[in-house]
Amino acid sequence: MANIYDGAFRTILNDCRKLIIPIINEVFGETYTGEEEVRFFQMNTF
Repeated sequence: MANIYDGAFRTILNDCRKLIIPIINEVFGETYTGEEEVRFFQMNTF
């Protein structure tokens, strides 16, 4: 079941980058404006 959510989040990161800030704001109760720099790093899976 977790793989479904992982895949959905990975799609958002790769295809819908403008949605990252609003998602972070909603999930974590933050108030980022969208002007912040977003850096992507390769994740290692074991």
